[in-house]
Amino acid sequence: MFVTLKVIAIANHKGGVGKTTTAVNLAACLAEKGCEVLVVDLDPQGNATSHLGFNPNSFDITINEVLLDPMNKVDINSAILEHDTHGLYLIPANLAMSRADLTMSALIEKDHRLRKSIKKLRKNYDFILVDCPPSLATLSINAFFAADDVLIVVQTQPMALDAVSMIDETLFEIYSSRPDFPIVPYGLPTMHDKLTTVSSTVLDAINHKFHPNTLSPVHANVKLKEASGYGKHILEYDPVCPGATDYRRVAKEIIKIQENEKKEGRKYIIRNS
Repeated sequence: MFVTLKVIAIANHKGGVGKTTTAVNLAACLAEKGCEVLVVDLDPQGNATSHLGFNPNSFDITINEVLLDPMNKVDINSAILEHDTHGLYLIPANLAMSRADLTMSALIEKDHRLRKSIKKLRKNYDFILVDCPPSLATLSINAFFAADDVLIVVQTQPMALDAVSMIDETLFEIYSSRPDFPIVPYGLPTMHDKLTTVSSTVLDAINHKFHPNTLSPVHANVKLKEASGYGKHILEYDPVCPGATDYRRVAKEIIKIQENEKKEGRKYIIRNS
């Protein structure tokens, strides 16, 4: 669909904000629109893997083996799984990655291993969505160095923006080391309840924080939680529910950004922390 690959790291070091839900359902909605999408599960809990209906413990090769191989002989292409949904692929993760941050500290260029592995992909994908772990340690840093954009998932709940400042600091350090190709950060409000004053107030704050790079909010929807529990993305579980509508809207916005960049080039928005 697109000539240029877009790598998006989906991040927040605070858990339970809808990060994996976003990675899986956004990927499904992009695939529905004709894109070739690869989800990279970088969380040792393997939630994206199980959310897409796979057993995280049933694989001999996961992203763990790819990143931690000191001789760089494990082929990233051998770790890719094809989902039943046309155009949707996954590189799984499991608890074997729980010590990855510690193990990778001894490897050469430990922060660039994912970026270099992605360059070895044989298939041409339109998007790679990296589901980051809820931390800002080595695995997340790998995702940020590999990414074109970082999609920061933020609940429309009190104090949700407090966690964003730490991500800002981390991204600033990465900007400093790759000024020729800075990451573009976007904000995605999640679990929004438009009927509550506090949720609307936080949404306004998120819009202000990320302006003009705030995507449309994903509203609180029980179907999204149910889909995860059944190992299905939302288009498999309930394609007409509000949650599916929200993620289709976000996918449309992501594609529009990619189309605009193809015509006009990348635009870098420098945000104040």
